[in-house]
Amino acid sequence: MRSFYIEQRDARVHCLQFGEGDRLLIALHGFGDRARMFTVLKEALGQHYKVVAIDWPFHGQTDWKKNDFTKQDLLEIIRGVLQDAGAERFNLMGFSFGARLAQAMLPELSPQLDKLYLLSPDGIKTKGMSMAVRTPMWVRRLLYRILKKPGWFFSIVRFGKKIGLVPPLIHHFLTNNLNRPERFQRTFGCWLSLDSFYLRRRRIKAVLKESGLPTDVYIGKNDPMLGQQTLQRHFGGLPNVRMFLLDQGHRLVGEELAAEMLAAVKR
Repeated sequence: MRSFYIEQRDARVHCLQFGEGDRLLIALHGFGDRARMFTVLKEALGQHYKVVAIDWPFHGQTDWKKNDFTKQDLLEIIRGVLQDAGAERFNLMGFSFGARLAQAMLPELSPQLDKLYLLSPDGIKTKGMSMAVRTPMWVRRLLYRILKKPGWFFSIVRFGKKIGLVPPLIHHFLTNNLNRPERFQRTFGCWLSLDSFYLRRRRIKAVLKESGLPTDVYIGKNDPMLGQQTLQRHFGGLPNVRMFLLDQGHRLVGEELAAEMLAAVKR
């Protein structure tokens, strides 16, 4: 296991490398996670890939100074990983919000990609995300300023949950992600960055169709966050896309996924 950093202007982006394969796979974790979450897949991936998992901005050991990040920032980080690995072509994996980031970069990256893995992919039909996407930027920036001391806001959220106006999932997310300065910065940093990774479904589907990029999509049967029928309609009909349905929830990255991936390699 190798831990290293990609230097980017005034940022230091932490990466974790494992595996003995001769092909490079770059992995992007989900919101609130970190690079080391992918180490459970070492046996499944390590024989075929050299995996570099990235702690993207506001996560893990990455030191990020700006209040947000853009698609160009992430593309520059990936170029840094490619330079470190001495590679031009690679494979890409994204889990949850990391899958949103991966899909948003497909127009730029698809010519260099050999395979795409999407695990519980956010961005196509994710419950609770439509409000986050549609909130005007000026409102996001205003909330960023006034919620740095969020005690009064938590009182409103608790009352909203009590009378049924705030769904339990939203209540849990807000109270667990605004209660500490680093979590507050992570949450708002991602929210302020969201527009840079806006997904146009038709564009993403067109890229997959035109490029013929081999793509494996893994979805949990019991995932409360994703609209499974929408995902199946979105990816269905593309001969280069395989869909796998696991008897799990949203957090797919674990031993069952590793076993499924090992089996899929042989198909």
